[in-house]
Amino acid sequence: MFSPMRSLLALALFITGCDVGSVLPSELGVDGAVGSDGSASNGDGASVACEPVASQLPNGEHNPGQACLTCHNGQTATRFTLGGTVFTTAQSATPVPAATIVVTDANNVVTKLVTASNGNFYSSRTFVYPVKVTASKCPDTRPMIAEVATAGGDCNTCHQPGQSGRVFLP
Repeated sequence: MFSPMRSLLALALFITGCDVGSVLPSELGVDGAVGSDGSASNGDGASVACEPVASQLPNGEHNPGQACLTCHNGQTATRFTLGGTVFTTAQSATPVPAATIVVTDANNVVTKLVTASNGNFYSSRTFVYPVKVTASKCPDTRPMIAEVATAGGDCNTCHQPGQSGRVFLP
């Protein structure tokens, strides 16, 4: 059963530690909840529909949950500008494959990144910050409440169990 309070708690855990400003209740849209149609507020009141389960998965070879950009810096391994891992709960080690991470940059350019079998997602594209990020796999959609204000893109650095909690979808 859907619980608005549970949804708010999940969203708060999703961004804690990477939040660059205060989160106001008005930023949650009407009620900060995922609608019965799988839509959710993206932080500016607009509705975001859930993304269908992806049928083609990228290669997610290794190290789910670890800081991607530590190695993927263009010197040690292929350069990524953004990367992370989606798990089943904020404290879980169980990955979520075939989900979609939707990144909308400051120029309203939308990039969709599909999670691999180990839950990893990544991109080498240049993003104009701040960016809005949503994790989605129908019927669930979980937007970050606040924008990511500065470049960095290493989602797993902030989203760790015992701290802010992992990026997750049930």
